[in-house]
Formats: sequence, C-alpha cells, structure tokens
Amino acid sequence: MTVDPSSEPETTNQKLETFFGEFITHSPEETLALGKRIGEQLKGGEIFLLRGDLGAGKTVFAKGLASGLGIEPDDVTSPSFTLVNAHEGRLRLYHIDLYRLDFGSQENLGLPEIFADGNAVTAIEWAERLNVVPAGAIDIEMSYVSDCERGIRIKKTG
Repeated sequence: MTVDPSSEPETTNQKLETFFGEFITHSPEETLALGKRIGEQLKGGEIFLLRGDLGAGKTVFAKGLASGLGIEPDDVTSPSFTLVNAHEGRLRLYHIDLYRLDFGSQENLGLPEIFADGNAVTAIEWAERLNVVPAGAIDIEMSYVSDCERGIRIKKTG
C-alpha cells in the first residue's frame, strides 16, 4: 500500500488493526502522516517496537505518533543520550532509544513501569536490543526502498 498524505483516508473510529500490513512512503512527510494517523487511534497502553537501519525513519514515525497524540512533532527528538523522553499530549508518549545500549542492558530504565502505564503510548527505537519483548507490542519494521522511499511493515508481535 502506498501512503499519499494529500488524500488521507478518514480515520475517525478506525481500528489500529486496519494499519497492520505493509506500506511504502515516498517522503519523510508521508512517514510522519502515517504515524499521525495511527497516533490518532491510540487509546493508551500501546507499545511500538521501531526497527530499522540508521536513517530508516524511526524518529520521523515517532514524531507522527506524537502528532496524532496532540504533541508538537518538533518537540520529539531522538533520545539517544537521554534514552527516555516523556511528552505530554492527549496521552503521554514515552519515546525510548536503545541505540547506545548493548543488547539486554536496559534494566535500569524502568521499562516495566513504563510498559504498565495504561495512559501512555511507548515508542522504542532500536527495539531489537530489548531482552524481553512486551506482550501485545506492535512491531514496526522500516527499510530503505530507495533514497526517498521507505518500506514499513506493521504487525502485532506473537
């Protein structure tokens, strides 16, 4: 499926599951628009596992989720050095970046408490470094298709 932000589909009362599948975006703006449409549907308790190479669009997608939650996307930056940023909107957004951590070395970040916050949405960049995948998390695999196109696969984890 190709995302065209100029002809955004009606998303009122759309279920998150309708976004499961594969998408191609043709610009950072389209990646942000996809994240925003998903963010508009969130009720709290959702955990997004963002995977992909450097520059694949993980932070842009997180900015879109933030926008859909009523958070200014420009306020959302990759928390590479702080590791966890919290943003307040319609729901709280925990934006986590595990890039600088070794696999499984996030025990002091308070992740179990963050994951248990039913009034928040969690977006984890470099989620492949988690030692435990939270039940029911939503896996977002981002890949390069071309210089400006990204493949985005969205599925629920086992």
